[in-house]
Amino acid sequence: MTRYGMVINLDRCIGCRACSVGCAVSRGLPAGDRWSGVKEYVTGTFPNLEVTYLPTLCMQCENPSCLEVCPTGATTKGDDGVVTVDAATCIGCGMCDTACPYGARSIVNKVESNHGADGPTAHEEHHFVTHVANTAEKCTFCADRREKGEEVLCVKTCVADARTFGDLDDASSDVAKALAAAGSKAQVLLESAGTSPSVYYLYSGKNKLDDAFGA
Repeated sequence: MTRYGMVINLDRCIGCRACSVGCAVSRGLPAGDRWSGVKEYVTGTFPNLEVTYLPTLCMQCENPSCLEVCPTGATTKGDDGVVTVDAATCIGCGMCDTACPYGARSIVNKVESNHGADGPTAHEEHHFVTHVANTAEKCTFCADRREKGEEVLCVKTCVADARTFGDLDDASSDVAKALAAAGSKAQVLLESAGTSPSVYYLYSGKNKLDDAFGA
């Protein structure tokens, strides 16, 4: 059975944020609504600095804390491991946002332009019909693109080829091969939360990735 996941090589990531910007622009996300981001975590003192760029998104957890707290059943997990939100059922209470240790949920209180009084642009107007006020939104590993046989957008836009996506249960897939090659070096974020993420990170630096959430 298909189980989607991703491996992100932080040793290749340059912090350009093409993944985050591409996601927001392509989907016409309203102001304040972002499905992915890049944390910049710096330790040490100049000139001896350790800089880590940490791309974040929904981790499509095996044991999603957001699902456990959803009072309406709007949050579900598919057979492919991808967690989704039904806008028709979601009441925008924000409990999922609070429960998610990765900050991967956005609560859309109002569908507003990113361009203030100058917006919305024609592009935003085209996409705004897919966004519903007072609901939660999140990364779906580009379910719409996958249905059309297209590449997941954050993978497609990554100029450093830092991301690999696919079926973790298919030993012949690039993502399964990358994870197998990494072995014990592959990390998940906030493992102590017990959510069992499907996004893995490769990193040879000295910074502790979990510390980026408290920086």
